[in-house]
Amino acid sequence: MLRSHNAYAEGHYAFFVTCTVIEWLPLFKLEPYRNVMLRSLRYVVSHKPTELNAYVLMPSHFHGIFWAHQGARIGDILRDLKRFTSRAIWRLAEVRGEMEYLEAFRRARKAGRAQAVSKYQVWQDGSHPEAIYSAAFARQKLEYIHNNPVKACLVASPTDWLYSSAHNYLLGKESVLPVDLLPF
Repeated sequence: MLRSHNAYAEGHYAFFVTCTVIEWLPLFKLEPYRNVMLRSLRYVVSHKPTELNAYVLMPSHFHGIFWAHQGARIGDILRDLKRFTSRAIWRLAEVRGEMEYLEAFRRARKAGRAQAVSKYQVWQDGSHPEAIYSAAFARQKLEYIHNNPVKACLVASPTDWLYSSAHNYLLGKESVLPVDLLPF
């Protein structure tokens, strides 16, 4: 879906973000955890005031470009995404009896800043949003996102990775998540 707006003017920007699982655990190699993240991202796109412009879901982390609607805060959107997915992931780990993950989540909680009401921490602190302030910077971040699985030696070509918007940008095809293409 291509929306017509000026991405780089009037202080209203898209943001490049990274969300990393604690200890770089490869949770998203496993389909049930990957599905939690994909469902959550679909929910964000359809129910939160934001667009998803690009993404890659790697085994241990997620990179994306989000464009929060005017007046919405990217920090709030990411906080809600991470809070929901964190709960869904640790609950799934409990059901599956995956003690190694639960113990890592527990250690991270004790060492980190997760809310006192939680016994687990799934995500590393921070999402490091970077404002996309120019078309050149947007292209650089798109390349980085789409080449991430290649750099990690998971695939030979960006379009070989199923969980990426490379299909949208490089092949003009739908990917596993709806994407609003950046206008350039």
